[in-house]
Amino acid sequence: MGVTERFVWGFLGSLAVEVITLYQAYHSRRISIPERYKRVGFWVVRFFLSLIAGGLAVAYEIDRPLLAVNIGASAPLIIQALARGYSDSETQAG
Repeated sequence: MGVTERFVWGFLGSLAVEVITLYQAYHSRRISIPERYKRVGFWVVRFFLSLIAGGLAVAYEIDRPLLAVNIGASAPLIIQALARGYSDSETQAG
């Protein structure tokens, strides 16, 4: 699997999270569509998060589409863990 394909699978995995959430909200009579989906800013941030997710799939050198999708879908958690690790290392150094 090439770099571009890796990136695309990671990118799509990230967007799939929102597609599933929207699908569930749309088909549930009890839940209305969340307000965040009606805001342009949310979609701009989500787009950039999906770009990062594609980059993570490339950085991890994922060689299977399903694994790249998994990395994309879990990108927010990976980024939080990386940020927490960076924050912890700064605290220990200071």
